[in-house]
Amino acid sequence: MSEPLTPEQARAVIEAVLLSADSPVAATRLAEVVEGQTPRDVARLVDELREQYQQSQRGFTIVEVAGGYQLATRPELSPWLRRFHKDRAQVRLSQAALEALAIIAFKQPVTRIEIDSIRGVNSSGVMQTLLEVGMIRLVGRSEGIGKPMLFGTTREFLIHFGLKSLAELPRPRELEELLAEGEQKARARAGAGGAHAGAGSAGSAEEAAQAVATAPPEDEWVHPAPEAATDQEGPDAGDELPLDGDDGPTNGGQRGAHLAADEDPPDAGDELPLDDDDGPTDGDQRGEHLAADEDPP
Repeated sequence: MSEPLTPEQARAVIEAVLLSADSPVAATRLAEVVEGQTPRDVARLVDELREQYQQSQRGFTIVEVAGGYQLATRPELSPWLRRFHKDRAQVRLSQAALEALAIIAFKQPVTRIEIDSIRGVNSSGVMQTLLEVGMIRLVGRSEGIGKPMLFGTTREFLIHFGLKSLAELPRPRELEELLAEGEQKARARAGAGGAHAGAGSAGSAEEAAQAVATAPPEDEWVHPAPEAATDQEGPDAGDELPLDGDDGPTNGGQRGAHLAADEDPPDAGDELPLDDDDGPTDGDQRGEHLAADEDPP
């Protein structure tokens, strides 16, 4: 190991170290392992390894995270990795935990009372969860009354979110610009939806105008035949029935006609009833014929 390593050998050593390490390795630590190389030389060798991986379409690359280098799979392969590791427990944070973690990341070191005042609710539960998953840690105590504990983020936080250091967190001005850009995109999407709706209304108006222009003149309209009387609705309960004059028999007369039609005809030898008001009987008519044949006195 006293002889200096060739660039190929140095790249192989760095690759082996990163492959066996379970956490990111700093450039200074790699320079100690690879003799005759400075941290700047290590950074150059790492870039050469990345280029080799990219040209050969390897499934992994070297990322710089949490102040060191680490072998990691390529992001575009995440769907297949997720399918393979579907039974593996993943760190999932609730919305409340993400709120508390963001406050700690931007204002650390910070006390729990300050976090509660910003969120407006008690954050003891989410703080305990963040401590259990290793996202935050105790960094000391405040000089205030009671000397409350101070919290800060951990290296696991940087690894989980793929940050080289806390310096990569967006600045307040950058956050405002990002929020403004998001609002503009939301308005643009809403405006596009309104434009589509307006285009649909214009299309409907054009179709209506075309239908009016191609409609036949009024004298060529085809009027539907009147509906049959059977389609008319019957009178409601309590309505007064109209009285029929000369147009035909009333409902009572129709019912009487139906009843008369349902009666059996008289048998031979039966005595016919005498009508008083309807007209002369057969006997009166015969008497009139006989009286017409006689000579006047």
